[in-house]
Amino acid sequence: MVWVKRLAILVGVLLVLMVALVAYVMIFVNPNDFKKEIQKVALEKADVRLRMDGDIHWSFFPHFGLSLSHIGVALGKDPEILQFDRAEFGLAVLPLLKRNIDVDTVELVNLKANLSVDKQGHANWQRNVVEAKVKGQNKAQSTNSNAPQSGQASSSNQADYATSASDPFKRALPNLHLDKLIIKNADITYTNAVNKQKVNAVMNVELSDVQWNKAWPLAMNLMIKQSDLQGKHPINAEVKLDADLTVFPEREAFSLNNVDLSTTTSGDRLPTSPFKASLQASQVDMDVPQETLSAQGLELKTLGMTATASVQAFQVLSDPEFNGKLAIAPFNPREVMKKLNITLPNMADSSALTKAQVAITLHGDKDTLLVQPMSLLLDGSKINASAGVDLSPLRWDINIAGEGLDLDRYLPPETVPSEQAAAKNSTQSSMAANNEVANSSTTSTKNQAPQTDVAASSKELIPVALIRSLEGHLGVSLKHVIFKKMQLDKVALDATVGNGVVRVSPALIHLYQGQAEVKATLDVRGNTPKMTLVPKVSGVQIQPLFHDYMKMDKLRGATFVEGELSAQGNRLGDLMSSLQGDLLVHIKKGALVGMNLTRTVCKGIAAVRKESINYKDFGDDTPFENMTFPAHIVNGQISTPGLVLTSAGIQVTGDGIISLPKQSLDYQANVALSGSHLDHACRVNDKITKLAFPIVCKGQFSDDPASLCRPDLKKFGALFADLAKQELKDKVAAEKEKLKDKLKAKRQEEEEKLRDKLKDKLKSLF
Repeated sequence: MVWVKRLAILVGVLLVLMVALVAYVMIFVNPNDFKKEIQKVALEKADVRLRMDGDIHWSFFPHFGLSLSHIGVALGKDPEILQFDRAEFGLAVLPLLKRNIDVDTVELVNLKANLSVDKQGHANWQRNVVEAKVKGQNKAQSTNSNAPQSGQASSSNQADYATSASDPFKRALPNLHLDKLIIKNADITYTNAVNKQKVNAVMNVELSDVQWNKAWPLAMNLMIKQSDLQGKHPINAEVKLDADLTVFPEREAFSLNNVDLSTTTSGDRLPTSPFKASLQASQVDMDVPQETLSAQGLELKTLGMTATASVQAFQVLSDPEFNGKLAIAPFNPREVMKKLNITLPNMADSSALTKAQVAITLHGDKDTLLVQPMSLLLDGSKINASAGVDLSPLRWDINIAGEGLDLDRYLPPETVPSEQAAAKNSTQSSMAANNEVANSSTTSTKNQAPQTDVAASSKELIPVALIRSLEGHLGVSLKHVIFKKMQLDKVALDATVGNGVVRVSPALIHLYQGQAEVKATLDVRGNTPKMTLVPKVSGVQIQPLFHDYMKMDKLRGATFVEGELSAQGNRLGDLMSSLQGDLLVHIKKGALVGMNLTRTVCKGIAAVRKESINYKDFGDDTPFENMTFPAHIVNGQISTPGLVLTSAGIQVTGDGIISLPKQSLDYQANVALSGSHLDHACRVNDKITKLAFPIVCKGQFSDDPASLCRPDLKKFGALFADLAKQELKDKVAAEKEKLKDKLKAKRQEEEEKLRDKLKDKLKSLF
């Protein structure tokens, strides 16, 4: 046991020597004597100029304490970039023997940092440091001729690093316990001459009970001011952060729990000021070697909206890639836009855009973004979408499916100019007061409603600049859609856009018991947008379509259309007035609604005969089995040469002009009656059935259908005059034929008598 006693004596002697050494240093060594030496080393080794105006104070037991005051740091000959009034900490001595770092308090007061980037993009905290390293390396090489070359040094350093990395003891970190870390009133100023911005931040940070592998509370508040270099148009932000921070040094990872972040931002260039937002997160994890980041339980509240999200990111330090989910709880888009001072356009439905809910699943990296799926509930409509976007260059592939979308709710309300409405009412009143038979073409022309000039519309319909910048594909499949009051059962669309050209091939629409297929091209590469349409309509009931779209229900029947159209312009009026093309139209089992052509013809016949008819004996419409016509369109003017309408009681041919720009028609139909099969109130004979009676239809689309068409009485009179002349000619011819027959019979009788006399004379001779 002698060696134990000797060891105890040795330890005792060492402790005495240590205490004596500490006492000597504390009593006889003044740390301020080393100021100049410290400044010299910093300048020579790192090109750092230290300003140490205050005294250095230290203590050795039971805590190794150090306090500095009035310190400034500058790189090279530049102005100081870092200053602070006071820095102090206390470190327990005895735990160091066990490789434990036990610090009671670290406090940094009134830190000031001035960071800047000049017009050439050089930062004031980088330039001189690099130069100092070069100087240090050159000096070391010149003073040591036996030093290894740069390649050898690099290899040696790598070997040393590999050795230290493989040695667990060298890699192990000492245990850390920090009661409190405080940064008070840190003032950081950052100016960037490249983007002409200036940022000033005042920060206070406090960490408590800091230990490795254990959570410690973090509290931070930050005041940020961003402006231009002259301080104009500032944006001020107040940030407050509370969280529990855990650092795992062995795994090189950290975690934030119970995150509570709140911000208030104000500025004259913000859409709304102040702008308030809060973010909570249950857990945020970062693993540096694995380059993974995970954020769970995210909840963002701002502008009356609540959004929840989760994010997982991979290879965040090299080649970032992420997965995420975002859900926005039901909110009022109108209220959000109101808070952002965004003025909404006038909508037909004031309750539109008041209910919305969104759910999105995201995946992406630095080159691509994939949204699949996205779900949107908007005012009772359901929309699902998926999108793939290439970011460089920008190209997208979007597919949308939905149900129950009423687009008319979001369009401007329909308005009728007061002058047009008054004129229309006046016209209808005057027409109702006049006798229907007495109306002549001249009178009706005076009474017709003013023309509606569609060309007056000056609103641009096509976003030319936007289309030129787009490249991608769009697929749409929607059910139960309302657009311009048209009830669309299903809309399927496949479109591509690129280099200023949009191609739709095709758009398939199921509507009104039929379907319409349209292939279309929109070209905006030139100054004027150009479009072509190739429509194919099969079995669409045209009356409800016209009624819903343009309040016109003058035609009924299953409609079949084929043809090709073209137009150019960026306004509705320009498109209508430039419309060109040809269509072949066939309507089956239909009717001219509100127009009874039989009644109109009989009315004309009765007028010529100076008779009257009973209108109650006639129906309101003109039913037909088939109506076919080719439609030739030039500058929005539709002509229909070769129109043929066949029915059990009438046959109609006709031609004229239907003007889309003026919303008017000037048409003549020639009606031939084949008897009184449709209406029993019109007395006709075989001669009248051979006539084709002219009916003139002239007026606006918005006029009363019953007043649009009327008999052309002059031509009716000419027809009957021609008929009377023909009847007279026939009668004269008949009389001539009778007289001729009588003369022939008399001649034959006289000839017979002469024969008889001749026979008698001959007999008397013999």
